[in-house]
Amino acid sequence: YAKTFLGTPYVYGANGPNSFDCTGYTKYVFAKYGISLPRTAYDQGYSNYGTKINNISGLKPGDLVFFDTISDGDLSDHAGIYLGNGQFIHCSSSVSVMSVVISDLNSGFYNRKFSWGRRVF
Repeated sequence: YAKTFLGTPYVYGANGPNSFDCTGYTKYVFAKYGISLPRTAYDQGYSNYGTKINNISGLKPGDLVFFDTISDGDLSDHAGIYLGNGQFIHCSSSVSVMSVVISDLNSGFYNRKFSWGRRVF
C-alpha cells in the first residue's frame, strides 16, 4: 500500500493523499490499517508506543524509522517506513527529490542519520 504513493509530491504540512510531508505520509499509510499515529516526527519518534528498535539490523518490514537530519538536538525530525532488505519508503523533502521515494538505509546519508525505529503492530 505504501508504494502506491511513490512519486507523490512533498508539501510541508500536507496530510495526503495528493501531497504529503514525511509524517503526513506515515500517518496516512498507517491509518489505512487502523493505526493512529501522532502527527509530527517529534511526536511519532518520542511518543512511548510500540517497541523501540535501536539498531538497523533489528528492523522488520512495516517498522517506522526515524532520523536526525537537522543539527538541532532533536533526534527525530524525519520519518519513514522500513520495507526490508535495507530499504525504506518516505516522503523526502530533499530539494533534488521532494516526493515519496525509496531510499537505502544500509549506507549513505540515511544510514549515518538513523536514530531508531518503532514497531507499532
